Amino acid sequence: MNHLKERVQLSFTVFAMFFGAGNLIFPAFLSYQAGSNLVAAFAGFAMTAIGCPVLSLLAISKAGSLEKLSERVNPIFSKIFTIAIYLAIGPCLAIPRTASTSYEMISIAFSLNAPILGILYSIVFFAAAGVVALHPEKLTKSLGRILAPILIILIIVLFIGTLGLEAVLDSPQEVYQKHPFATGFREGYQTMDAIAGLVFGVIVAMNVKRLIPDEKEGKKETLLASIGGGFLLLIIYLILAGIGTKGVFFTTSPETGADILSGAATYISPNYGKYLIAIIFVLACFNTSVGLLSSCGEYFTKLFPKLSRGKWIAIFAIVSAVIANAGLGMIIKLSSPVLELIYPTAITLIILAFIPAAGKACYVLSASVSIISSLLTMLGLPLPFASAGFGWVLPTIAAAIIGIAFSRKSLQ
Repeated sequence: MNHLKERVQLSFTVFAMFFGAGNLIFPAFLSYQAGSNLVAAFAGFAMTAIGCPVLSLLAISKAGSLEKLSERVNPIFSKIFTIAIYLAIGPCLAIPRTASTSYEMISIAFSLNAPILGILYSIVFFAAAGVVALHPEKLTKSLGRILAPILIILIIVLFIGTLGLEAVLDSPQEVYQKHPFATGFREGYQTMDAIAGLVFGVIVAMNVKRLIPDEKEGKKETLLASIGGGFLLLIIYLILAGIGTKGVFFTTSPETGADILSGAATYISPNYGKYLIAIIFVLACFNTSVGLLSSCGEYFTKLFPKLSRGKWIAIFAIVSAVIANAGLGMIIKLSSPVLELIYPTAITLIILAFIPAAGKACYVLSASVSIISSLLTMLGLPLPFASAGFGWVLPTIAAAIIGIAFSRKSLQ
């Protein structure tokens, strides 16, 4: 494949699958709260919201699938961990958030208050997403060519409308005062993109294979598409963060980044801005929902082939619609502890995929220690850097070093 056009479309497809509800909400709110510590906070955010997702796609490209990567620890662990990842990134947390977030913006734009409307919206939203998700190998056409470019253009329009205002970088709010980098790093967890990359990898490979069947050349194109998608994420995150630095002009005491972006849209156009932001949220959330439904449907069809992919997608769409009506705040509240437990192990496996010296002992020790130290950190035990949310890092690195030493010794 030598055409720049196809490569750009693949990059847009990667961007579209990753860029959903959290990706819109968190960068603007981060910059508003971080104030003068914005650079450190954004750097931390970029590591988990851009770097890790790109690496996760490449790790899956190298390993073949999330199941094969996690099998390097243990087959039983692989089944449990993979199912946990798919359920967390799928119908239990991430997919419902796409509908609840987008409906929240629509309800503001059209002054909708009746609970039944939220239920009806989630049904229509997931029905449409499910139909598109039935053909994961064709997402380049729907997401890469059409929806992602439209979304990016609308976000740029929002940014251009705020160019006349100066950025305000006041003293950082309490959460970003002591450990801005670590706080930004943990905020990147909330996008769920590092673990999303572990399930999106197969879908990206399917779209690449549709354009180029050669496996070696396909891995090269996956690399380029992943980097291209990561670059698009960086540009849009910077744009959203730039809008967030002007949040004082749009709203007072915002509770989420959605309040800031909604205020910015209203500032640009008091009459039509609310519709602009609603469309942005719906497109972003719809794109991600499609990618997640496709990935979950693909995996569970292989795990339980008695049900077709279409039936699995329908099941996940229905479950997601039910959970979505619990509300955005509840979903985010429930997702935080789950992500803080899963993310360290996911990041550990992603990094180990690029270390040739990492043998069986390294995978077993590193994964085990990452899970145990994450639990201990959540329970409040005083591990090194636990106060910054990195209590799992040093123990996992030590376990990896010991594991590599054991792996080398067993080869001698």
